[in-house]
Amino acid sequence: MAKKQDIRIEGSLNWDQYAGVTAAQALPEIYAHATKASIVARTWYWNSIETKRSCSFAVRFASYVFLVLGGVLPVVAGLSSDPATRLLFTQVGVTALALAGLLQAGDRIFGWSSGWMRYVTTVMAMESATRKFELDWSSYLISRTDPLSDSDKQPLFDLAKQLEEAIAKLQTDETDKWVTEFNSSQGLLSDLIKSQRETAEKTSEVARAAIAAQQSVAAENEKRQKSGGIELTIAHKADPVAVNIGIDNAPPQSFTGPVWSQLQVSPGLHVVRVSTTSPKQEIQKTVDVPGGGIARVDIRLN
Repeated sequence: MAKKQDIRIEGSLNWDQYAGVTAAQALPEIYAHATKASIVARTWYWNSIETKRSCSFAVRFASYVFLVLGGVLPVVAGLSSDPATRLLFTQVGVTALALAGLLQAGDRIFGWSSGWMRYVTTVMAMESATRKFELDWSSYLISRTDPLSDSDKQPLFDLAKQLEEAIAKLQTDETDKWVTEFNSSQGLLSDLIKSQRETAEKTSEVARAAIAAQQSVAAENEKRQKSGGIELTIAHKADPVAVNIGIDNAPPQSFTGPVWSQLQVSPGLHVVRVSTTSPKQEIQKTVDVPGGGIARVDIRLN
C-alpha cells in the first residue's frame, strides 16, 4: 500500500486577484477554486476512510472470534474427562481472551475505529457544506434577471470564501480531535507498558524464587546423599578398657580410648552397639547420620 499523502490545498481565495477582472472571467475561477479545495479535502478523507474501515473491521472480527473461543473453550474443557485436554482447552481459551484484549487495545492506540468514525463525520459535514455552497451559488444566479456585473463578484466571492473557511474549520476540528485521541492513546500505551513491565518483574521475581527454591532443594538432596560419619565419645568409669563397637549388622571392632569415629557412613538411621567383656555389658543407641555431617553419640560405661 502506497504511503498516504497529507491534504495539500494550494492557497486560499484572495479578493485582490479578482478586483480588476470582469465578472465573466472572475466568477468561473472563484467557483473552480472553491470547489477544488472541497474536492481535494473530501477525496483525501474518503480514501482514508477505506483504510480505517478495513483495519477496524479486521480488528473487530478477530476480537469477536477470539472472544467466542475464550468463552466456548472453557465450557468444552469442562465436558472432557481427560485432565490434559481440560488444561489445554482452558489455556487456549485464556490465550484467546488475552489476544482479544490486545486487539482492542491496539485499536484504541492506533485509532482505527475511532478514526473511521471521525473521518466519516468530517467528510459528511464537508459534503453538506459543499452542497449548500452549490445551492446558494445556483440560487443567486437564478435570482438574477440582468446579466452578471462586477457588483455580483463580491457576494459570490463571499459564498466561495465561506465554503473554504467551512472546509478549513472542519479539518481543524478533526485534527484537534485526533491530537486529543493521540495523547490519550499514548497515555494508554504508557500504562500498558508500565503494567506489562510490572507484571514481567513480578513474574521474574517468582521465577527467581522458584529457581532458588529448586536449587536449595537440589543442594539439600545432594547434601543428604553425601556420606556422613559417626563420632562416639566413650566415658569410662576408670581407666579406658577395650570395647567392641559395631554399626548395624557389621562385625564389631575392638577399640580402646575415649573417642571413636567412623566415616563413609550412609545418611539415615543406624544402630550403634558398644559392648565390653569385663565387666560384661552392652549398650545400644540409634543415631541419625546427616548427609555430609557427623552424628555425635555419648556412651557412659559402668
